Amino acid sequence: MAEAGVTVERRFAAPRELVWALLSDTHRYNRALGMPLPRYSWREVEGRRQRVAEAKQGGIAMAWVEDPYEWIEGRLLVTRRQFLLGPASSGGLSVEVEDDDQGGCRARVTASGESRSWLLKLLGPLVRAQLRRRLEAYMDAVAQVAGGPANPVSADLGEPPAARAQALLGGMEVALASGQRTPIDAAELERRAGRLASAPVDPRAAKHLVEALSQRPDEEVAQMRPFELARQWGEDRRRVLQAFLHGTQAGLVDLDWQINCPVCRVSAQVVSSLAEVGRDLHCEACNIRYDVDFGANVEAVFRCNKAIRAVEPTVYCTASPAFRPHVVAQLRLEPGQARELSLPIADGRLHLRTLGTQRASDLCDEEPPARIEVEIGPEAVVARAEGRAEGGSTVFSLRSSLDEPAYLLVERGAWNSDAVLGSIVASLPDFVDLFATEAPAAGLELSIGRMTLLFSDLTGSTALYERVGDARAYAVVQEHFRVMEQAIGDHEGAVIKTMGDAVMASFSSTQKAVAAALQAVRETEARHGELGIGVKLGVHEGPCLAVRANDRLDFFGTTVNLTARLQGQAKAGELVMMREMVEIPAVAELVAGAPRHTVMARLKGIAEERELVAIDLRPRAG
Repeated sequence: MAEAGVTVERRFAAPRELVWALLSDTHRYNRALGMPLPRYSWREVEGRRQRVAEAKQGGIAMAWVEDPYEWIEGRLLVTRRQFLLGPASSGGLSVEVEDDDQGGCRARVTASGESRSWLLKLLGPLVRAQLRRRLEAYMDAVAQVAGGPANPVSADLGEPPAARAQALLGGMEVALASGQRTPIDAAELERRAGRLASAPVDPRAAKHLVEALSQRPDEEVAQMRPFELARQWGEDRRRVLQAFLHGTQAGLVDLDWQINCPVCRVSAQVVSSLAEVGRDLHCEACNIRYDVDFGANVEAVFRCNKAIRAVEPTVYCTASPAFRPHVVAQLRLEPGQARELSLPIADGRLHLRTLGTQRASDLCDEEPPARIEVEIGPEAVVARAEGRAEGGSTVFSLRSSLDEPAYLLVERGAWNSDAVLGSIVASLPDFVDLFATEAPAAGLELSIGRMTLLFSDLTGSTALYERVGDARAYAVVQEHFRVMEQAIGDHEGAVIKTMGDAVMASFSSTQKAVAAALQAVRETEARHGELGIGVKLGVHEGPCLAVRANDRLDFFGTTVNLTARLQGQAKAGELVMMREMVEIPAVAELVAGAPRHTVMARLKGIAEERELVAIDLRPRAG
């Protein structure tokens, strides 16, 4: 065998964590070094289920086992490939980054491999020279990114380094680090951008979107995440999401649904319609089947419309730490091994699990502990925390009692990614209005997690028809619906449907639903109080199911039924809620001083009596 290794060292005038995140992005690294685009599958190799990659380079077919990587955030990355086919027998990459005494850091990157081909053995010096040139050029590109203009996102220490690095790359034009840019149909982009300009969206958000489609590299517009881009652009998340939704209608982007695994948090499938989402899904990486939760697992992502740019998502390395910003460390333990190391832990809320056979343990203290003892056994991971950390590092004492190698993942338990989940879009009026027919397949129920629902009904409308006649009464009722829609929209809610004189709406929080109810009651009183009509409301929060009803998105379940029954307990001008909802501090502040009374009631669907609070939201005289 012939060993071919190249090591390049360099100093960077940038934070160690950020440099590590850029250098450990093996997706970009592999592409920059001219490695081929692989196809991945899972197979039984040597009696174990392993990830296998296949590719062609220079007409030569290659296949390799992609062993799980090992890394410690901000410090270390080790990758290994065992080749099943091709001129090489093995290969790997190691990245080591250390602080220096000048406020920057030093990085050492080593790319190595062994060849089974006599030709490569003869060409070894040339191969190593070419690899060194490419590696040095890539590190030059990383230096350009890391030492570029100050980026407010990169200074946010609450974000994982991988997320900060992605945000930094999104604001720069570094071809080697960012990839190619396919030709753009400028005329078509301009025409469709004109459609977006006439839509009810924030002009700055629309401008950012159009500029990204025209200027950013392929990989950044092949799968766009609105909240991630809102951080990069320094814009309001909701306004950016609205621009994307209207951009879909304008033909600038297409909406896809990415179904993320609840264990590894990585995409298991991408579909172009909710009708293609099934009840459950198999994650190949975790080898588990899980129920799909529309609110927690399904993410709205956007891709540039092909009439503007013909781009497709490409992944040069599925195992890259860049795709797993929530993972602080992924550590290999040999059979029976014990090891001790320090990890940079900023929050004591951690999730520890093993790859393959899923064993997990959770730590829930906000303060990082001084020491964590971890035992990996055949059935479980047991973790015990001790003391309080000083200096930003926690000592991990690890021990495995397994008779095979194990990989332990240390994950951030409190960090939420920039995902536009189903629970968010379902309460956005722009989505409900623009994508009314975007619903699950007929007969399929998708869990949507917890949502806040509001039900309202108009009181006194029957008598109004008798008093003022059909035409006048109909006009008043239609104006009432406009009042409800305005109040719901002003507080970031979405009208799901109307039923006679009743309205059903969804909100992202109970506080916003109550604020909308308050506005609706007072506006109704101001406009139509003298006609003897009013509005009564119920608000509740809980899990829902998303379904297709009359070819539209609809919700049902216990929360829906309870909210409707709470509204049924109300009188004109009243909002009825369960006691625990009223006691939410932000809600209590909104209704402070409003007259109220309580009643014990047994609602259908709840076995025991519950205490309900009826709050009179009508304005007080004087």
